[in-house]
Amino acid sequence: MMNHVGHLFTRDGSTLFRWQRAINDTLLALGGVTLVTAALAGAQLTLHLPASSLVYLIIVLALASARGLYAAILASLLAVLFFDFFFVLPLDAFAISKLEDLLTLGVFLATAIITSQLTSALRRRAEEARQRERELRRLYEQAQELATLQERQRLARELHDSVSQALYGISLGAHTIKEALESNDREQALASIDYVMTLTEAGLTEMRALIFELRPESLETEGLAAALSRQVAVLRARYKLDVESQLGEEPALSLEQKQALYRIAQEALHNIVKHARARTVMLRLAQQQGEILLEIRDNGKGFDPTSPFPGHLGIRSMQERAAKMGGTLVIASAPGQETCVRVQVPLAEVLPEDPGGHKGTASIR
Repeated sequence: MMNHVGHLFTRDGSTLFRWQRAINDTLLALGGVTLVTAALAGAQLTLHLPASSLVYLIIVLALASARGLYAAILASLLAVLFFDFFFVLPLDAFAISKLEDLLTLGVFLATAIITSQLTSALRRRAEEARQRERELRRLYEQAQELATLQERQRLARELHDSVSQALYGISLGAHTIKEALESNDREQALASIDYVMTLTEAGLTEMRALIFELRPESLETEGLAAALSRQVAVLRARYKLDVESQLGEEPALSLEQKQALYRIAQEALHNIVKHARARTVMLRLAQQQGEILLEIRDNGKGFDPTSPFPGHLGIRSMQERAAKMGGTLVIASAPGQETCVRVQVPLAEVLPEDPGGHKGTASIR
């Protein structure tokens, strides 16, 4: 019953709205034609200009564009009637009998129909464009939320696999120290203390690295080399890998480029830990011949970069980041051989500061 009443209310409301719109369109058409008629009559009296029915096209076009087909057709009919009544002999009488009058009415009607149809089509396209924009915005927001969720899940796994495990080990070591002290086993107590200290240092290293990932803006203050040093420390502390790093001086890159290089290195190192089964890793960051070089090597089992492989999703992301910077990413590997990930980014030229103290725009060579 309530649904039926609501349906009737909606239908009645829609009908009322259509009637209100029709009345408004009628008043606008009548008022517009009256205004044009008064203007033509005034021009005849004061300026002695001949009356021209084409002047009514102004109001026909305006109503066709703003209100639609009904208002424009009504204005066309009223325009022909008003012009015939006030300006065509005999005056003050309707005598639409000449071919010229019929042709004028036809032109007005054709103009009204074409203009209203074109306007309606433009409105539909504009609305479709707005809908597509809203859909793209919604999809972008969903992608952002998904990326945030995935990053949170990854950080949760990192915390569980590293910091929480280190804390658990520290707890076990502390209990062992307590038992050793109660039994006067000095050697066991000292060994457990060393064990706890090692775990504490590893946990601190892990925590600093995770905090850095949560605050990527630290790249702006601490630099890319420092960020990569943290990753090296994590590989050594958590995975016991033999890591050689040659980071050199801080590169003259924008913050966005530093973040992209950092994420590429992070993904490459993650793939080494997850897939390569390597024991040694070499990380190199250098400036040479007008470009920045980032190179990550490992002595793992290697793989075929062209074959289907779950890790290729990360590789695709690395390639997209490099391309967005105007650089290139090359992966050299084969099954049973070492893997080398090489990223080359053109070095930006920073223009001199202007008198106001602002740096000029960087251009890529």
